Amino acid sequence: MKKTLLILLALPVLLFTSCSSDDDSAPPQEVTSLYGTWDLDYFFQNGTVTENIDCNNQVTYVFTNARTYTKTTFAGEGFTSCAVAVVINGTWEYLGNNQFKLTPNGSSNSQTLNINFQDQNKKFSMSFSSTYTEVYAKRN
Repeated sequence: MKKTLLILLALPVLLFTSCSSDDDSAPPQEVTSLYGTWDLDYFFQNGTVTENIDCNNQVTYVFTNARTYTKTTFAGEGFTSCAVAVVINGTWEYLGNNQFKLTPNGSSNSQTLNINFQDQNKKFSMSFSSTYTEVYAKRN
């Protein structure tokens, strides 16, 4: 009788501790590296590097761990009189192999980007064509 009672009491403990959930696993390094605020640092266009980003070329991305993003573009004269031009909010999804899908809110059009991390995940690059690549730096 005592053995039966002991077995009945031990059975639920074994059932609850032997099961694990894949939901508890940590996200891939590519995903956690993306979280944060990123500013356009420089870009390559037709073999030319542009490092001094004027107002009309400034872009900032903010990626959250809630799988949302904000893309802000700027406009203005020169390098210092910049004002927000366009703000796009949306969701992002990691597709694997450094592929990220960005979908603006209220749109069915998504953009798949190949994001390559560099400099110990302090920078990433996105190529939009064979002649145009943007490199972003993470804010501290």
